[in-house]
Amino acid sequence: MGVWGRRTGPLVSRTGCRGRSREVVRRLTWALAAWLLVLGGCALAAEPDAKKEEKPKEPDWSDVLKGIPLGPFRLDIGGSVRFRYEYQNDFNQQRYADPAPGRAKDGFLLQRTRLDFNLRFAEQARFYVELQDARVYGSDFRTDDFDSRLHSCPYRNPLDLRQAYLEWLHIGDSPFGIKIGRQAIFYADNRIWGPGEWGNAGRYTWDAVKLIADTPLAEVHGIFANRIRLDPHSFDEHDSSLDAYGVYAMVKKLPFRLDLFCLHKRTRPDQLYNAKGDRLDLDTHTVGFYVDGKLGKPWDYGGTLAHTFGDRKLVKATGKVASDDEVRAWGANARLGCTFDHPWQPRIGVEYSYASGDGNPNDGRYGTFDGAFGAIDMYYGRMNFLPWMNLHDYQLSLSVKPIKKAKLSLDYHIFRLDKAKDAWYWRNDRPARQDTTGKAGRDLGQELDLILNYKHSKHWEFMAGYCHFFPGTFIKRTGPSPDADWFFFQTAYSF
Repeated sequence: MGVWGRRTGPLVSRTGCRGRSREVVRRLTWALAAWLLVLGGCALAAEPDAKKEEKPKEPDWSDVLKGIPLGPFRLDIGGSVRFRYEYQNDFNQQRYADPAPGRAKDGFLLQRTRLDFNLRFAEQARFYVELQDARVYGSDFRTDDFDSRLHSCPYRNPLDLRQAYLEWLHIGDSPFGIKIGRQAIFYADNRIWGPGEWGNAGRYTWDAVKLIADTPLAEVHGIFANRIRLDPHSFDEHDSSLDAYGVYAMVKKLPFRLDLFCLHKRTRPDQLYNAKGDRLDLDTHTVGFYVDGKLGKPWDYGGTLAHTFGDRKLVKATGKVASDDEVRAWGANARLGCTFDHPWQPRIGVEYSYASGDGNPNDGRYGTFDGAFGAIDMYYGRMNFLPWMNLHDYQLSLSVKPIKKAKLSLDYHIFRLDKAKDAWYWRNDRPARQDTTGKAGRDLGQELDLILNYKHSKHWEFMAGYCHFFPGTFIKRTGPSPDADWFFFQTAYSF
């Protein structure tokens, strides 16, 4: 047994089990001790903070960058700089327990700079431009280690155009509006449609036309979009192989939030699916709803239900049709939390996420839910070991705000496969491991996430976290199975 308690075979002695249990307890003890230490420090800091009186708002240096008169127009200039150091132990961006020399651990610094210009030429009309520069320092990976035909490099995207759109709402005092151009699309909690802001380069950006109808009963968006491929070597261009269409409606005049959606995902028949040269022809629809609300003062709840149907064809590089299936898949999320009446605002919550898997690859029906166009960066464990695919995620959450500017969170996840014969999918939506016999079981493992957020001022924000992954039976029976650790520290300045 190594220092991380890894096992080299499918069976271990009873002594080995006890040793591993002691190691798990030791790690949990240290995580809890760190949590209490930070909590105590925040409590001490809270004493003088509670006695301070509210000060009147003082002028800020960035005020000169807002409302700049340009004839009949007004210009707002904004931006942000974000640095994040990450240390990954026994996993990396591409895989878990990477056997390649020098890939088992990786420590690096991410830098992302954004500069935006918002030109307002009417009360509800504007032209918005945002530039982005994303870089990485010290990583064991090079840009060319990521196959640009499949996915862009998640770390690096030098100076490029992230957004450039014209938005005009309530045209001529009507309920109708339009938003056209390159844009990030996000709704609700970003689970169905979100840009993936945690990633250094981002996950989704679109060349899109959004038609808007804002009525007393609902705000409805009609979306026609083409995905942008983030190219680390040249100017970002649209991806001709992936189109998205949809209707997203936000219902009004209800005691809770209710969003309804219908999305259409279509790939061209020549879309490259993997490095082997296989190609995917996908034509699916996803329909569902999102809900968010409160039950009295202490209780909050929310959830998403989505159903995907359509057609999916996978063609081998040789030209042979590997599968031609009817798609029938489900995704769901439900959460319930209670915030106690206390100055620290302690909240205890439970959450469950489900994504159907494919139990039989030969029955002509494809059952793996694919997560639509949503972000994954904090929903299914902070370490991003799993997307919303073939998954059961049972989550217990605890958070406190010992001072106004700080929030401390502790999340515990239990992960299981939905279908034992389907794959464990990695963060890039590609299979990480699979046992087509199903004998490896469905137990993927557990994850513990400790996160501290601190908003120092209007401009400065800090974030730090430590996360640990405990592999389950499925992982132990299908390959190397070390415990994995992730540490990060992030600082961001915005204006």
